[in-house]
Amino acid sequence: MKISIEAVDLGKKFGEFWAIRGVSFNVKKGSIGVLAGPNGAGKTTTVRILATFYKPSKGFARVEGFDVVRDHGEVRKRIAYMPQDYGFTGDITPYEFIVYNLMMRGFSYFEARQEAKYWIELLGLERVSRSRIWVLSGGERRKVLVGSTLASGAEVVFLDEPTAGLDVESKYKVLSLVKEIAGKTGSTVLLTTHMLEEAQLIADYVAFINNGVVITEGAPLDILARIPYRYRVILENTDLKCLGDKHYINLGGKTITWTRSLEEAEYIRENCRPLSYSIKDVSLEDVYLHIVGGGK
Repeated sequence: MKISIEAVDLGKKFGEFWAIRGVSFNVKKGSIGVLAGPNGAGKTTTVRILATFYKPSKGFARVEGFDVVRDHGEVRKRIAYMPQDYGFTGDITPYEFIVYNLMMRGFSYFEARQEAKYWIELLGLERVSRSRIWVLSGGERRKVLVGSTLASGAEVVFLDEPTAGLDVESKYKVLSLVKEIAGKTGSTVLLTTHMLEEAQLIADYVAFINNGVVITEGAPLDILARIPYRYRVILENTDLKCLGDKHYINLGGKTITWTRSLEEAEYIRENCRPLSYSIKDVSLEDVYLHIVGGGK
């Protein structure tokens, strides 16, 4: 399958500080890729290089086969980009914002109005569609940005923290739309998030970034198979000595540890006698904690 987004040893230096130092990954055409990691890991810097806002200090990147530096004009024709920190200006409404953005991308006035109406309804913004954006909640403004970006129908869509500030219901609505639109249009989507459960729900491909470096990447199921554990065990109010030399993270009143089998998890429960106890399948969050550390 054709590679839509390619990054090879990307680095970006601001003064003496390397925001990213070695970012390499590929996202296949028509798939959903996720750059996951904590705040400050280098996700936004990477996306801004791919969207041609920054020039890399080292390495190179291609979008739809075009070099992001040498062919930046061709790249910009093929992408839509939603920044993490967009600030609205003026007395514009959500409906007008989407219409104007689409017209700037070449839509006719009639087409832009039809698309704006469709996306306003899809995102549940009918009640505020004619209100001034500055009176909307942060979550509602985020929906407007996501809608205007996805409505573009661009070959490649970059979404930087698209669910930031959204309530739980809205967050899953937006993720569902991203998945649905990518499937219908064949657009390639690359989004960033520090919420790893989002990555696991939506991604065809995930790259974990930490301290400006990709520390692991691949399909979610392949990544999950790279740690030796199958279950996460959460214990409340227990004596940590009962865990012996097992890897764990102490959260004060609660402790997280991991096991290879349900039998091992049951042994921990009987041996540690916690006030409460829960067990879940491992997730991408557990993979990240295992790779980066953070426990005993």
